[in-house]
Amino acid sequence: MPMSFAEWLARWQMMLKAIAQTGLAFTQSPYERERYEELLKLAAEMAVVMGWQRDDDESIRQFVERWKAELKSGAQGYVTPKVVINSAVFDEQNRLLLIQRSDRGTWFLPGGWADVGYPPSEIAVKEVREETGLLVEPLRLIAILDGFKHKFSLGVPFYCLVYECKILDGQLRPLPHECKDAGFFNEKELPNPLHGDGSWAWLIFELKKGNLPIPYSD
Repeated sequence: MPMSFAEWLARWQMMLKAIAQTGLAFTQSPYERERYEELLKLAAEMAVVMGWQRDDDESIRQFVERWKAELKSGAQGYVTPKVVINSAVFDEQNRLLLIQRSDRGTWFLPGGWADVGYPPSEIAVKEVREETGLLVEPLRLIAILDGFKHKFSLGVPFYCLVYECKILDGQLRPLPHECKDAGFFNEKELPNPLHGDGSWAWLIFELKKGNLPIPYSD
């Protein structure tokens, strides 16, 4: 599904902010610092125009000050996308496990932010267990999805690493504080609303059928 102008604007704003913050983290030149601060202000003006806060100079200043406060020097200040780990869990009927997110009510693959100190495959197991009560084993990495492209979020850049997993044990029991509901669904009976633009669901089933190269990457 093509992105709208508003979505492109959000993407450009996010990229400008990242370029400015990364530049400020590395530059030693006062002249370059001035240019990066101008870029950061431009990103703040775009955020205000998009309706994230009131359209006034004070709102722009608040954005700039908050973003500058996030800065760290050197490699720690390099702005990169975050990482989310998701699991594509199929049952014996090749139905896909989906959870209904408690925050938005949308249906998506079980998963969560990558925690420091854990390998991605271990996070996949942990998230499925915490959200659904099922014990799974990761088989292979099948997809790397761009969160912005699939409209998962317009504010936080991140990539989704999707592992195909098989069920080892447990009973499907969605935990209320993690998700509203959970179930297995075939391709023609997916629940609504799907998370983001929903295009990821078609990709996962096509990967399962062997119709796309693995791992798939946006």
